[in-house]
Amino acid sequence: MGFNGFLIHKLINPGTYVGALALALIMIIAASAACAITTRLLSKPIRGMGRIKGKSDKTIAHYLIRAKNLLIWITAFFIFASLVPGLKALVSTMVAGAGITALLMGFAAKSTLANLIAGLSIAVYRPIRIGDKVSIEGKYSTVEEITLRHTIVRTLQHDRVIIPNAQLDKMTIINYSIIDSRMLCTVELGISYDTDIDLARRLILEEANNCPYLDSNADEPLVMVISHGDFSIGLRTYLRVPNSEDSRMAKFWLLENIKNRFNKEDVEIPFPYRTLVYKKDFPPPRREENLINNRADYPHPLMI
Repeated sequence: MGFNGFLIHKLINPGTYVGALALALIMIIAASAACAITTRLLSKPIRGMGRIKGKSDKTIAHYLIRAKNLLIWITAFFIFASLVPGLKALVSTMVAGAGITALLMGFAAKSTLANLIAGLSIAVYRPIRIGDKVSIEGKYSTVEEITLRHTIVRTLQHDRVIIPNAQLDKMTIINYSIIDSRMLCTVELGISYDTDIDLARRLILEEANNCPYLDSNADEPLVMVISHGDFSIGLRTYLRVPNSEDSRMAKFWLLENIKNRFNKEDVEIPFPYRTLVYKKDFPPPRREENLINNRADYPHPLMI
């Protein structure tokens, strides 16, 4: 056997280090190709499974594709281990003690398994989906990605918050996009007691109906008196908007335009006055010796 034959024998023999390395390289290439090909073939059917009311939902599609890829890599590993003599004996030992091995692995990867199960639950029940507008612990965010282990959300400040799925599964989440994205936007302001309430209501409703973020298919905006405060009458404006982002923008728009309209119509928005008195403006304190001298000027009652 020549040198070339000896080298080929080493390469095709998984019992040698060179052969095991060559086999590992082949398995990596094969698993990568299998993931890419199956993803391309199954993308449309999987995305069809995630459709809700005629709209495609990326959440379950992304999760199933990742789970499929994980299964391919696990299968590739066991095929590789079965062909390499040294690993074959190790795998046989692991299979023989599968109960103990599973128990040890369960304790070692408790958090990882919990995240995987929670991720599966999120993909199946879909309390949140990719692209949903949500409020998590008081932070308005957009769901960007749901992986097997964690979920990535983007806040208004464009921070990416990575939340483990097991932790996310325990949170109370406000989902602004699920089922119906329309929202009720409310804007509160006060007017003085001297202002005609009907005039203020008419001005507010005119601006509300001109709001570019108003849902034209919803009910008409409404203005109600909500309080008689110490210095103002509280008014609250209700209007329907298409989604949560429009709700924020509508509130900003109304606060600015109602104030400008009130200025033109001489409608007062009252506020409490505060008078600040600085310490240096107070009269100097009377000293103790001055008090004693002043008392000496007056006779004792018993001496009168």
